[in-house]
Amino acid sequence: MFEKMDEQKSIQKEKEITITDSQRKQIYKYASNVGNRTIDDVCPALFDCVLDSAHGRLKNELGQVIFHLQKNERLNTRIGLERLIDAGLRVNPEKTFRILESAGGEAKELADNIRRVL
Repeated sequence: MFEKMDEQKSIQKEKEITITDSQRKQIYKYASNVGNRTIDDVCPALFDCVLDSAHGRLKNELGQVIFHLQKNERLNTRIGLERLIDAGLRVNPEKTFRILESAGGEAKELADNIRRVL
């Protein structure tokens, strides 16, 4: 039983992505170039991804920003997209990339650009 838990933890650690400040700035720059239609399509799915993550709620400043944006109905904005991508890459990078790629168009291009940055 403990072996299985250790195996799951090691798999989880492999999926985690560490983002430097310069990488984050570049990702935010790419996200700021996305159109409003793409933002409206992608943000709700990214928010669900962050909420449903195996790591639980984000209990840091980023999590507080996201929940503040959601509370004030400002999640579907460029800033909301930037923060949701940041959080998604922290808690569930695979699902975050799947969401972006499945949306197609600008979102798929954004996913490709983020992969190049990382």
